[in-house]
Amino acid sequence: MLRKDYLTRMIEEMTEAVGSMLGLRREQKNEQALEKLDGLLKRNFRMSEQMLRSLPPEELITLFRQRGGVDAESLQLVARMLQENGEIRENMGEAGEAAAVRIKALHLYLYAALNGGSRELVDYPQRIAELTERLERYRLPADAERLTLLYEESEGRYVQAEDAMYRMLNASPEGDPDALEEGRMFYARLAQLDEAALRAGGLTREELQEGIEALQGE
Repeated sequence: MLRKDYLTRMIEEMTEAVGSMLGLRREQKNEQALEKLDGLLKRNFRMSEQMLRSLPPEELITLFRQRGGVDAESLQLVARMLQENGEIRENMGEAGEAAAVRIKALHLYLYAALNGGSRELVDYPQRIAELTERLERYRLPADAERLTLLYEESEGRYVQAEDAMYRMLNASPEGDPDALEEGRMFYARLAQLDEAALRAGGLTREELQEGIEALQGE
């Protein structure tokens, strides 16, 4: 109960702060928006805006590891702050930096979604969709595509998961055995499904077999 109350208060504070930052962005007061974001991060997560941008996603996830798993709720909220940071950076004309923090936000949302994240706390399907659209013209790292594969598979969107798998392979070193094994395991899981489930996810048994044979030749 205490945990729920704490998260509720934090969400209320963040919602108010994001609204305030939006107003500041519209007035082109981007530095003030960053200061507000920095203060929010320091109060709730004991990290600065600069630290948030500089740490790779794997290290940010490590900060929220706990016995038996990860604090997915806090990770989702950090992802939300990264997403807002991306909006501010884009407003400042820093397209490259905006893309970098958005990729990191997407990584955290996906990881949280796959590790017990709450749809009620932060509507992560919507947030993931927003970031995916924003990043459409960018090539994502292989680890982000792997998480996308697993997320889309968990949502029953098998054709989208397959697309992410091929992007993962393309983003990985040529012939990377780990990436190839990930792809083969994905197809092995799909092979256990019946035809109706496959078709609901956008694939046929014939298309699945073609994919399996294509990876066997790698």
